[in-house]
Amino acid sequence: MLVNNAGIQNRIELAEDTADWNTRRQELVINVEAPIHLAMLLTPHLRQQARPAIINVTSGLSFAPAAFAPIYSATKAALHSFTLSLRHQLALIGIAVLEIVPPAVDTDLGGPGLHTFGVPVDDFADSVMARLAAGEQEVGYGTSEQARLASRAELDERFKQMNNR
Repeated sequence: MLVNNAGIQNRIELAEDTADWNTRRQELVINVEAPIHLAMLLTPHLRQQARPAIINVTSGLSFAPAAFAPIYSATKAALHSFTLSLRHQLALIGIAVLEIVPPAVDTDLGGPGLHTFGVPVDDFADSVMARLAAGEQEVGYGTSEQARLASRAELDERFKQMNNR
């Protein structure tokens, strides 16, 4: 089993950003390039296993981005898209491709103390594990589950509310 759970989330004011491109590129590499690369590298090994699976951890921000984290949101949307294609292709050879779509979780993503408003990690993990065990391929929780199932109009409204516009 491969679990792609790495993630960097930087808060960026695009109009005022003066960071070196390599700083910004690191977020792209870790959040989207590395999971794609690992999935492709490990597919030959996984296809030889009894119950192979790839789990990609994206974000509720895959569906309605947070303007304060534009690169993070874009990379998680890209990983969601890749996960759909990967699932479609690897189904033919028996490799399960699953996606966990977290909301804000009370962790140190983005830096210590930034996600204290998120859902409790134990509640999130218990729910996700139960749903994966039940055979679901794409699992959200709370607000990310709402975003995952939302219509285009609902996502547009969610974006406005989340970004205060």
